Amino acid sequence: MCAAPAKKTVGHSSSDPVRQLELKRILVPTDFSESAEHALNYAVGLGRPYHAEILVVHVFHLREYLTLLSERAQVDTGTANEVLEAARTRAVEKLEELVRHRAGEDVVMIPILLTGVPFEEIVKYAGEREIDLIVMPTHARTGLAHFFLGSTAERVILHAACPVLVIKVRLPPEG
Repeated sequence: MCAAPAKKTVGHSSSDPVRQLELKRILVPTDFSESAEHALNYAVGLGRPYHAEILVVHVFHLREYLTLLSERAQVDTGTANEVLEAARTRAVEKLEELVRHRAGEDVVMIPILLTGVPFEEIVKYAGEREIDLIVMPTHARTGLAHFFLGSTAERVILHAACPVLVIKVRLPPEG
């Protein structure tokens, strides 16, 4: 379960209902897309005044990689394992590069690689680490694209115990 947001009074009496969140840990899922980078920018801006840790999480979705491998004829187990390990290594490198690129922004950024179904791993990790806020993009898909692809953001919103800030990003029409 995510930590209940710690509240502190800012310029108000203790009986005043106006409160402000104290953000210690912000989780930002990334698929390394432009949309995810946009959400990361929001998280950095929100976290900076609180000196919050920004946990940049990529979920290595094993099923996607297995599907890609199964589409290729006659891939032996050794080759499949090599490809999976190379994909994991590349994901770690991309996470580290993303964090290194943002160094010096007055926030602590921590790269995290998880394996599993993205929404499940995001929600589980947020609960285990007492995350105060999840900031993630939505790709604003509609119609059939939304129906077939589902929405990680929607599922995180439904299952996370902490607040989720969804940054709406409009993608060009699929064509």
